[in-house]
Amino acid sequence: MSVDINIAELEEGGAAAKSRKLAWMWIAISFAVGFIIWLLPTPEGLSPNAHRFLAFLVTIVLLWTSEAIPIGVTAILVGCGMIVLKIQPAAQAWGPYANRSVVFVFFIIMLGVMLGQTTLPNRIMGGLLKLGGVKVKRLSFTLCMGATFLAAWTHDATITIVLLYAMMPMFLKMGLTPDKTNNFTKHFMFVIPLGSACGGGATFLGSGRSPASAELLAQITGYNIGFMEYALYQFVPSMLLGLATWLAIWIIYPPKIKELPAEIAIAQMPPLTRNEKLLSWFLGVTFLLWFFTDLTKIHITAVGGLFIVVCMIFNVVDWKKCLEEYPWNPIMVFGAGFSLGIAMLDTGAGAWIASQIFPLFTGAPWPVVAAGASWLSAFITSFMANAAATSLLVPVVVPMADLAGTPVVPIAMSVPLATTFVLFVIGCPPTLIAYGFGYFTQWEAFKVFVFRAFLGIILLSLSMMVWYPLVNMPGNIDNMKTPAKLTMSGYELVVDK
Repeated sequence: MSVDINIAELEEGGAAAKSRKLAWMWIAISFAVGFIIWLLPTPEGLSPNAHRFLAFLVTIVLLWTSEAIPIGVTAILVGCGMIVLKIQPAAQAWGPYANRSVVFVFFIIMLGVMLGQTTLPNRIMGGLLKLGGVKVKRLSFTLCMGATFLAAWTHDATITIVLLYAMMPMFLKMGLTPDKTNNFTKHFMFVIPLGSACGGGATFLGSGRSPASAELLAQITGYNIGFMEYALYQFVPSMLLGLATWLAIWIIYPPKIKELPAEIAIAQMPPLTRNEKLLSWFLGVTFLLWFFTDLTKIHITAVGGLFIVVCMIFNVVDWKKCLEEYPWNPIMVFGAGFSLGIAMLDTGAGAWIASQIFPLFTGAPWPVVAAGASWLSAFITSFMANAAATSLLVPVVVPMADLAGTPVVPIAMSVPLATTFVLFVIGCPPTLIAYGFGYFTQWEAFKVFVFRAFLGIILLSLSMMVWYPLVNMPGNIDNMKTPAKLTMSGYELVVDK
């Protein structure tokens, strides 16, 4: 007995119905606003190509937010538009659509589609109900903090797809489809991906942005942060961000259902079939290989691809059905987001935006500078993958913090944590995967994302202010050349006796 969950159908059924008149109005507005920005005088320090890119970016964001045309179609427009407007050559415009992070997300979503052909999501849901109980608030808190913790030890996209598929049987038993969505479904569809995104910054295993930030800091300053040291600095703030996320979602979308109805209880499941046993074993080995990629030196994309190949060799699931049920919109948008991120780097638009913001924080205590870096991170990562945003921002914020006389390590470490505060669904794989199920619109997501960012950045700055000095994070300045001890508001120079 399979779950028969088809997120391609869910996505199509849950898409916001737009009248053609309204759609044409938003298409006209999107292109008009972009064209007006293009006609404005190019600001000082911004290249004409970067100016053209930012005008085009505004058009794309408006089209994605309004959903005037399908988001996957807008994603195709990204590559075409950058070539026609001569923002990027064809190789740089289309190449990021096949970036290794995009490929990995493709495999992760396919993993979820394969799970949907089995009873494993029902079994996982049964375990969650035993752990979280039937009280909705307790179940919500358990899922959010559980997702945050688990995502620290494997990829945040993996935890997202597994837990979302575990929730689908409960939604469908309650008659809650994308066309009949409510606060209850929206609440859980936000809790899981956003909680997972918080955990992604806790360790090197959670997401690509974590090792990227440490590697870039080492290249710039010569200070190398290892696996355990990174986890010491980032794990506690990440868990607190999970708490802030849960509070934000509970405030914006509080479920009206206080206790789960009796009919959603998972019935006694039959024994696992041969295929389900094989899938479980293959999945377990895949998780182990992902966990030990630092030792095996096998990239996570190869592990994910081999999982699919082995499953098909042993006929674990129906490949034709997988292709029919695969939701292509999210993966197209994620590829477009990566293409925009590369263009943000190549044109210098991202560095220009950062240079306009950071002078405002010169001379301020480092927690205030960290808050500024966090808001900049939230904005930049909303148009590209977390890892790409981190790769862009760390080389920008470290020298700027250094010039401002601010300790550089806490500012650099704020970036991989703050890139969880996406403002649009395209900002990270977990939110994009959740959006693909069709239970919420981008506008509904935006309301949660903005409030979560306000609440989360305040809590992040406070937690870093207390936690980083407590665990003896170095407070060095001058790109780590002047020894210093980090304090709650600044640093103290270390005097050798």
